[in-house]
Amino acid sequence: MNKDVPDEDAAIRYYDGDYPSLEIGDPRPEHVVQLERIGILGDVGWYKELAARAGGPVLEVGAGTGRLTIPLARLGLEVWAVDVSAGMLARLCAKLEREEPAVRARVHVVHADAAALDLPERRFALALLPFNTLMLIPDPEDERATLAAIAAHSAPGAVLALDVMNPLSLPLESERSPAPSEPRTAPDTGNRYVRMAMNTGLDAQRRQRVCGWYDELLPDGTVQSTDFAFRWRMIDREELEAMLAGAGFAMQTLAGDFEDTPWTPESRRMVVTAKRT
Repeated sequence: MNKDVPDEDAAIRYYDGDYPSLEIGDPRPEHVVQLERIGILGDVGWYKELAARAGGPVLEVGAGTGRLTIPLARLGLEVWAVDVSAGMLARLCAKLEREEPAVRARVHVVHADAAALDLPERRFALALLPFNTLMLIPDPEDERATLAAIAAHSAPGAVLALDVMNPLSLPLESERSPAPSEPRTAPDTGNRYVRMAMNTGLDAQRRQRVCGWYDELLPDGTVQSTDFAFRWRMIDREELEAMLAGAGFAMQTLAGDFEDTPWTPESRRMVVTAKRT
């Protein structure tokens, strides 16, 4: 989430309903369809496989509500879970309270701006920037500073893994009216809701504002509406590779999904591993 998004923003409240976990809580068949629709089915398993090979400790920047953090800790790995949003991390901490003590003990929750990251651990073998985190740092200088900070915390030869949307697959023109999501289940209440979202066109730095509201159907039949808004920045393949190189990472692999399908300009995502040089 952007660092200026307030903790009460609806995108934080409904995050676990928008991006459900198949490993935490009560996964449903509809969640598989939902994750497939937004192009992230299999992402947690992909990152877990990398982490199992690399071992811990793992640096996760953009840990959010723990959708990846907790499965990594359950593997027996020590995880430093960093996020700029206190609201997101509060939800991670609430989930950790329901985990076994050994799992909780493996997670270091860090509320920090990754562009100025300064941790006592400085030799991570694996660093993760999952699910559009780099895009959600909408200032190019902060993006570069984040990659440099990750490099400063990584051992020589360490691996950085990340995924972002492929801008060539996104609508980049301003939309005139919001589009509804399929009905989803609110994580806090179990009520059904719909996300209404639209985006602006790109500004000079290729940033786009995504905004709208959530309509939640309450038990008494009324509808509760709450607003959300965030910005993300489009990063094409060439810029991503150059940014990684500028921070001291050489791109190793580039896939179009989490099944290692070769990337093409039509791919929905850029799924990347890079090595610290």
